Amino acid sequence: MVQVPQKPASAGPTHPLSDPSIALLPLRAFLGVTFVFAGLQKLSDPNFLRASAPGSIQTQLHASLHVAAFPALARLALHAPAAFGVGIALAELAVGLGTLFGLWARLAAVGGLALSLTFFLTVSFSTWPYYFGSDIVFVFAWTPFVLFGAGAYSLDALARATAAAGATAVHSAREPAPSALSRRTVLSKGAMTFALAVLGAATAALTALAGRAAASSTTASPSPTGTASPTTSPAVGAPSTPGSTAEGSTTTPASSPKGTAIGPASDVPVGGAIEFVDPADQLPAYALQLTAGHFSARSAICTHAGCTVRFSQSDRTFVCPCHGSVFDAASGAVLNGPAVSPLPSISIAEGGDGNLYVT
Repeated sequence: MVQVPQKPASAGPTHPLSDPSIALLPLRAFLGVTFVFAGLQKLSDPNFLRASAPGSIQTQLHASLHVAAFPALARLALHAPAAFGVGIALAELAVGLGTLFGLWARLAAVGGLALSLTFFLTVSFSTWPYYFGSDIVFVFAWTPFVLFGAGAYSLDALARATAAAGATAVHSAREPAPSALSRRTVLSKGAMTFALAVLGAATAALTALAGRAAASSTTASPSPTGTASPTTSPAVGAPSTPGSTAEGSTTTPASSPKGTAIGPASDVPVGGAIEFVDPADQLPAYALQLTAGHFSARSAICTHAGCTVRFSQSDRTFVCPCHGSVFDAASGAVLNGPAVSPLPSISIAEGGDGNLYVT
């Protein structure tokens, strides 16, 4: 008597999170959105490619020379900084879109890992402790997608399903050949890639135009130049004796000071600060006028890990956005770690022509 094999009893419904790719959807969404935002933010910033701007790709590369594991990488990029900056922005956009939509997900993940590793080796390598740096976290966050791809809820999965359905219809009940499935999958993903590339190019172009239009309207507005609103209240730690000055500052305009002009003294609001590029090393710096007629300047490079600090008008301090170090604007002293060294001062003077000179 022939025994008919019995179908095994059903083990019950499978839990949705038993598919690891579904469990990784939040991480995939975060990586995709973050890289899309990073690319568009660079493209929309008109100062990103302008060498004289404190936040430009040129000044960032110069700053990374002091903290990079391999400074040669930054020096290589400095041969064509504008092209390098545009390439990084477009690569971030492509990686972000590919990850977000799950198209060529493994290739996108490899690109994201390569970008994150590059940023780690050139920007955040000197961050201590290492877990304060975000780039090393991104390196490891990409590895699941490098190994397994996007999985469910992705255009890659849709392309495979579409190819399988089309091949089955053509071959009727017969199992389609693997080569037929492969060709159909590639053709389907190719069409999706073209559509996503058009979307990405249009988004990049519109973002760049919008950013420059916004910058033009801001430049045309009569608002005062600077990063802080004018105020006449005395600075914390500023000298109270008439005629005395903070380190690196001057109260008496020189007729023809030696040095490099960085712009009109009138651009620096009383009680505030503006950014400029230090002509000595091409790194970001701040010119301050904490009390009327008293000008000083400090490096904007955090002494902890090389990030660019920001001026806080409310308490007259410089704050590092990377790890939270706080520096006194008047003296440069560390008010809050992990930095241990003060912000270096830069010698500055007001000339008789109304311009500020780095001496």
